[in-house]
Amino acid sequence: MAPIHKVALAGASGSVAQALIPELLASGFDLTALVRPNSTSTLPASIPSIPVDYTDTAALTTALTGFDALISTVGSPAIHLQTYLIDACIAAGVRRFIPSEFGCDTENPRARALPVYGPKVQVAEYLEERTKCTQTTYTYIFNNAFLDWGIERKLLIDLHAKKMQLFDGGDRPWTATPLDFVAKGVVGVLKREEETRNRAVRLHGAKVTQRQLLEVARRVVGSEGWTVEEKGSEEMEKEAYENLRTEPGNVMGWVMGFLCRAIYGEGFGGDFEGENDNQLLGLKSLGEAEVEEVVRRCV
Repeated sequence: MAPIHKVALAGASGSVAQALIPELLASGFDLTALVRPNSTSTLPASIPSIPVDYTDTAALTTALTGFDALISTVGSPAIHLQTYLIDACIAAGVRRFIPSEFGCDTENPRARALPVYGPKVQVAEYLEERTKCTQTTYTYIFNNAFLDWGIERKLLIDLHAKKMQLFDGGDRPWTATPLDFVAKGVVGVLKREEETRNRAVRLHGAKVTQRQLLEVARRVVGSEGWTVEEKGSEEMEKEAYENLRTEPGNVMGWVMGFLCRAIYGEGFGGDFEGENDNQLLGLKSLGEAEVEEVVRRCV
């Protein structure tokens, strides 16, 4: 069988996709974006696009015919629409579907049970059932927390306001992975089709603790004037459940609590150091100096 070459990308305007596009092109893949008919996002001129309704399986099947792989990086509001993408991949004979995971390890039972991952779990269950005895295979890509993206959006640490919230003492190791590292991991998956068939791969960018990240940030932006608050991730989880019960429409009122629990909480699988696929995919984890370089880029 010829290697994967012709690749479609859904959700091309998002942060993961923006890191993926140059890496895929540099690696020689023939890349096409699937875009919604009313999309206003701007893509590089070198990338052709196909306008298509994500809820129209017949149109998606036509659009995907002849492609070897589809990578989905759709955002949270569109996670459920991936069932249409899955059906279209099967109908069109697409060999590999990579769903929009790119986060915490949803194969960990404790993380999987958190409501924030419900839509992803439903898609995964649908994907595994529907692709049985078909040509279409899948790979889940987990990278725990995005290092650069999380810093830039003040989710891991606020460099400008010099604020940080430490969970469970801040000394528990967890995996932090830059977007460009994730992009290289995706390329590795596409180039190692058989080894990554119908399974999850774990990308381990860097092993850090919150206190280590805080020390790096202090070196980068200065050690004075920091506000550091300590809180338990279990407490965050309880608050998230209460907020979900009382104000389900206030998504930010409960999503972050569950994410913090999955990233930092003991037993939630947030440290990939002992179980990852870096070697298989040709990746090398980052050291402290490289983590500091990422932090400096985020200032």
